[in-house]
Amino acid sequence: MQHSQEFFHHYLAENDSDADTLERMRSVIDEFSARAPKVVVMKCIDGRVHGSKAKGYPPTTVRFGRTDGNKVVLDRSNFWYWNRIDRAVKDAHFNTPETPALFIAFMHHSSRGFGCSSHNSNNHAAFTSIEEQMNEVRKVYTESELYVMGGDTNTDTMAETLIFPGSYRIDTENVIQYCNLKRPRDVFHEFFLTNNIDDVATSRNVDHKLPEELLKGIHPEIFDNFQTCLNMQNYLMREITTNLRKDRGDLKRLIRPDILDYIFVTLDRIAMPETLVGPILYQIIWNITYALYQANLNEHLSQEELERHLDHAEDLVCYGDGFETLPRNKAVLVKTGRGDDIEALDVARTVLEKNRRRYLQDHAPAVHINIEVNGQMTSWDDFNDNVGSRIFTMRRNVDHVFGKEVAILTTYSYRDEKRFYPVKIAKSDPRMVYSADVIFEINSKLKFSNISLKAQEAIYQASFIGGSKA
Repeated sequence: MQHSQEFFHHYLAENDSDADTLERMRSVIDEFSARAPKVVVMKCIDGRVHGSKAKGYPPTTVRFGRTDGNKVVLDRSNFWYWNRIDRAVKDAHFNTPETPALFIAFMHHSSRGFGCSSHNSNNHAAFTSIEEQMNEVRKVYTESELYVMGGDTNTDTMAETLIFPGSYRIDTENVIQYCNLKRPRDVFHEFFLTNNIDDVATSRNVDHKLPEELLKGIHPEIFDNFQTCLNMQNYLMREITTNLRKDRGDLKRLIRPDILDYIFVTLDRIAMPETLVGPILYQIIWNITYALYQANLNEHLSQEELERHLDHAEDLVCYGDGFETLPRNKAVLVKTGRGDDIEALDVARTVLEKNRRRYLQDHAPAVHINIEVNGQMTSWDDFNDNVGSRIFTMRRNVDHVFGKEVAILTTYSYRDEKRFYPVKIAKSDPRMVYSADVIFEINSKLKFSNISLKAQEAIYQASFIGGSKA
């Protein structure tokens, strides 16, 4: 299991680096969140449709549910599904009272690669899964508290189609084709591209580079540099929502006028709360830019690289919450909330085994269980209720599906931090190959306290220096 230990160490080092960036940019993310709706997104476990980068939302700002094929048990017995939505609705009610929460159920397809494995690449079946969710969720909530939408992602380029009430659609690929867009910079007005960013903090955080510098190349810095990405997401959300409220014409000094005109042909016909128009327009603009980046990247990959990029290439299964900082196609992601975790894990195992046959991996099949905590844990009972017992229950499902020939990493994280803290709930389990255990010295009622936990977490963080253990 030595290679599995090394695999998990490298994996956690990358997570630690991303968590540091999130910590530095917390004020930027908070500013973004103040202008954005509270969002719940339901997706497939497919690692190619991972995260919120293609939507323009920073990690921590979207609540994700992920099930195989986005299949969900929709009756009232599925506590985790409805509770995930309820949390966003109550959050919006108290913290963004003029803006309802936003729910989007996504399917996915592929033009050049492979579609949804859970639906055997049947796009009609995939759409039926999200249509059922939209219909049921609309029965439970009013539009003033939760605005319900659907979506479809082309995994080749991450181009999205947003599906609104009344069957209205705004398709990123249609916008790109109609407006003859070729590169990410084509989305924006020349005035914006060639002038300094007019916000001092944003400009400083992107090293005072011009927008056209951030958008150029095969790997544009706006997408490739995590700090730059977070700052430009915040800047564009602020500019689009602010200018839309003042004067729509002002947006045409930021975004190409023909693109705006084409989008608003449809957007003006859709009934939605006025406070959502700006954030949804921002999401569309960001996705157009991101899809152009991905399409351009595809054209520069070798045939072997392209095949791996378009098809499944995940090298571990992630079970639980808090995985938003992982890169695309890194992990098959299984969350609680389908109504049948065993079946979802079984599909994930099938995908992983197929990947391991196609792409050599020198580590054992890997599963990462993570529990995401929303608040502080002040006692051992808090830790056991929120982390320890839940990991134990989820590990039992992993045991059932994967058996003994698997390497298991068990961790917890905080919702606003996304740093994985390793813990060992069953110390004698040889499958738990990673050596670190944050609570090893304080795992009892007599020793545990919030102060001692924070001290152990700080020691763990300090152990990573430049991505390597000290």
